[in-house]
Amino acid sequence: MFQVRGQFDLKLDAKGRLGLPARLREKLGDHELVLTHYDGCIQVYTAQRWRKMERQFRKLSMFSERDRAFLLTFVAGAAEVSVDTAGRINIPASLRRMAGLEKNVVFSSWMGLAEIWNPERLIAKQAAAQDIVKQAGGLEDFQVFDDEDEEDDF
Repeated sequence: MFQVRGQFDLKLDAKGRLGLPARLREKLGDHELVLTHYDGCIQVYTAQRWRKMERQFRKLSMFSERDRAFLLTFVAGAAEVSVDTAGRINIPASLRRMAGLEKNVVFSSWMGLAEIWNPERLIAKQAAAQDIVKQAGGLEDFQVFDDEDEEDDF
């Protein structure tokens, strides 16, 4: 989906518009985006990826308490946005409120995911994540590379 890696410190303008990082704009072209709130931030999807996800969402039951809660919190609040000619997206006020976005934001893109964070929330979330890893015993059993990966080294 998003093949741009990194965290970008950006600013929202007074109308809630956010200029996307240039590298991301180059990769996106004229794709439509879907924004939704999850886990304290705004997650960003291409419309194409969102349609694929919606096919899975349709399998959920409106009568299951868990499924309905997920649909109400993640799917029902989603908004489609376009990238304007200046490379900006307009983040709806309701999503800005839920994510606690004000003027300064962090656009984080990693492993094909993209998120927009309130900087203080992101710092707190990352600190909490580090604590979870430590409490779970660290990463000593996590193998990042396999033997075939040596071909990729420079």
